[in-house]
Amino acid sequence: MRRTATRRMVSFLAVLLLLAPVAAADVRLPRIFGDHMVLQSGRELPVWGWAAAGEKVTVAVAGKTAEATAGGNGKWKATLPALKPGGPFEMTVKGKNTITFKDVVVGEVWLCSGQSNMDVPVGPGAKWWKGVLDCKEELAKANKPNVRVFQVAYTWKRAPIEDVNGKWVVSTPEVAAKFPATAYFFASHLHQELQRPVGVIVAAMGGMPIEQFTPNSGQAFWYNGMIAPVIPYGITGATWYQGETNLWVGDGMNYFAKQKTLVERWRKNWGQGDFSFYLVQIAPLGYGDDAQRLARFWEAQAKTLSMPNTGIASTMDIGDIKDVHPRNKRGVGERLALWALAKDYGRDVVCSGPLYKSMKIVRDTVRVSYDYVGSGLESRDGKPLTWFEIAGEGAEGFVPAKAVIRGKTVVVSSEKITRPTAVRFAWNHLAQPNLQNKDGLPAFPFRSCSTAPTFAGRPLFVDATSVQLACKESNGVIRYTRNGATPTKRSPKYTKPIRITETTTVRARFFRTGGPASVVVSATYTKGKPRKHDGLTLVPGVRYDYYEGQWNAVPDFAALKPKKSGVAEGFSIAPRDRNDDFGFRFTGYLEIKTAGKYTFQTASDDGSKLSVNGKEIVNNDGVHGVVAKAGAIDLEPGMHKIVVTFFERAGGEGLFVKYKGPGISMQELPCWGER
Repeated sequence: MRRTATRRMVSFLAVLLLLAPVAAADVRLPRIFGDHMVLQSGRELPVWGWAAAGEKVTVAVAGKTAEATAGGNGKWKATLPALKPGGPFEMTVKGKNTITFKDVVVGEVWLCSGQSNMDVPVGPGAKWWKGVLDCKEELAKANKPNVRVFQVAYTWKRAPIEDVNGKWVVSTPEVAAKFPATAYFFASHLHQELQRPVGVIVAAMGGMPIEQFTPNSGQAFWYNGMIAPVIPYGITGATWYQGETNLWVGDGMNYFAKQKTLVERWRKNWGQGDFSFYLVQIAPLGYGDDAQRLARFWEAQAKTLSMPNTGIASTMDIGDIKDVHPRNKRGVGERLALWALAKDYGRDVVCSGPLYKSMKIVRDTVRVSYDYVGSGLESRDGKPLTWFEIAGEGAEGFVPAKAVIRGKTVVVSSEKITRPTAVRFAWNHLAQPNLQNKDGLPAFPFRSCSTAPTFAGRPLFVDATSVQLACKESNGVIRYTRNGATPTKRSPKYTKPIRITETTTVRARFFRTGGPASVVVSATYTKGKPRKHDGLTLVPGVRYDYYEGQWNAVPDFAALKPKKSGVAEGFSIAPRDRNDDFGFRFTGYLEIKTAGKYTFQTASDDGSKLSVNGKEIVNNDGVHGVVAKAGAIDLEPGMHKIVVTFFERAGGEGLFVKYKGPGISMQELPCWGER
């Protein structure tokens, strides 16, 4: 009985609730709308929020009004007609309650996104950030009532959300220290030139790959939490300063596809057409032992210019090769603003440094033509142009070249290359070249070819050798020949090691999909007979002993028992069984045919030493990243004993041993080892 009575009471109360009048929900808007906000001028503006289902909402500002009705889910969106720059105004949003936003201005609005280089503030922040250059002077000039910043709070979400934490802040000396610096200087320069209000919405997060800002990427955590909630707020376009994380994980040209996807999806979701998108070149900095890793990334960034309404701000002359966070953020922001002034606001300004357009081979020289020459080309410091290289066909690859300005072109040449086939510029992660236009904007790195393949295999062999080809680019194929002919797109495709049993010269070339081919490179593999020396039978390669243990300096391996021994093709650590805490002792014999001074070099991570005939020539000892050290010795013709010792403590690992001498350029040692 009690259970029946209870059920009847619950049913009666439920009916009463259904019959009772529903309290009207207050009209509300996302936080991107607020006091001090900047509204985009010159285009229809969406304004949206929530209210009771069926509730009519009216939005009014600067003499313009728009109306909307909340749907069954309580959402509403009104569209204001285009507004002219000006203010301050009040915006009212009225339903069954009224919201008033004060000090609203109409001008230019930009989204500024990326990782830490977009996020670091004008003033000092974390221990590693001292603030921008001359930050005290910059902050003293920060009283700019019509420069305003909305900084989206760091928000990580698995699915898109509808609102963010943040508020519009007017620039003053007291608050500007916390403004993201690149965005602040970008906005300040636009305001100075346009004399109208400028607002920036900053949604940046340090250390994040581009995938996490890309809608529907499967990793769109920061897009979901920081970008999606401000869509479709009216903007002119976006600026983007990101890439260091993707660079470290190995993205080269693949980054362009990721950048393209982000731009296309942002534009689609915003519904404003192909709005402007300007990115910042990652500044020169040492990124590991591959000096061209950053250059290939620069190439991917530059390819973004193939998309409509895009631009790129060069940082070749305003970076810091010792700091991943360069402090000259004024230069970055102002260069981004130049693109906007030229492309979005019709100003007659040069917005970019020289960008490679084409090359023409004229006898033994290469003539390079550029876009964005402006009023002409010049050397920034008045000295000869730096960081130009040219290449012909063969094993020597690119060599440093002389470069001279001729009108709006640069003529490049080298005495070492009589038949040039390719040219490149600033193709190194530490490059800070001096070529610029007379408007003071630096030339962008380029190359006229793809990355050439590399060879691995015994250059001297007795019975047979296996030749491996590899390329640091993956979007293409390697083709090769064994008969001296130049590889073409019809030549054999490299798919597995090439077995060679007779003296052969292999020529190879990488054909990039949708891009230029590489220069032709070659290597000769020579068949020989076993050699006799001091009662030993020698074959091409070096003898190795492999050890395991923990050391902070190269130990006396002769006093230790090796874990295994064998013959390797060269001074290679490939026979190791693990990546840390191991060592090698290599012994080989180098045949010297011409008397003279010979230089030996080891580049290793961690320590290494090299001796010739028992005399230590190179001491590259210690726990360190890849470091190259060299030493020299006078040698007479004959066989000379080379001993290289190496240990790896932790982290990255690598060993490279080279030599040079009379008539011999720096190259790997063609040693013989005990059979």
